[in-house]
Amino acid sequence: MKKDQITDLSYLNEISAGNKKFIIELIDMFFQQVLEYQELLQILYEEKNWLALAKVAHKAKSSVIMVGLKKLGSKLKMLEEKAKEGKDIESYKEIIAKFVNDSNLAIKELKEVQTEIIQNIN
Repeated sequence: MKKDQITDLSYLNEISAGNKKFIIELIDMFFQQVLEYQELLQILYEEKNWLALAKVAHKAKSSVIMVGLKKLGSKLKMLEEKAKEGKDIESYKEIIAKFVNDSNLAIKELKEVQTEIIQNIN
């Protein structure tokens, strides 16, 4: 893991038993899911649909934890718990913005990781 890197693929390496093609598939899955979650969280926030927001935050939490974004996972857990009860609504927007920002950084990092893996496979 590089010093300024926000992702940590030790969990992916563990569950894939080092299978590089499987790691690439899991990263692709992360890309698809996280972009969908970014959009959904923003839409649900605008609609003030807190229960659905809590459910998406829960799903997004699993995705970010998979690529080692543990702090972001904790923020999403906090969002999930608050949104379930409709509490502290003013904090939702900031957490969603952090999710979008950090997950976009993770996508950038993981694209580089994928490229490295592919180059080393061939």
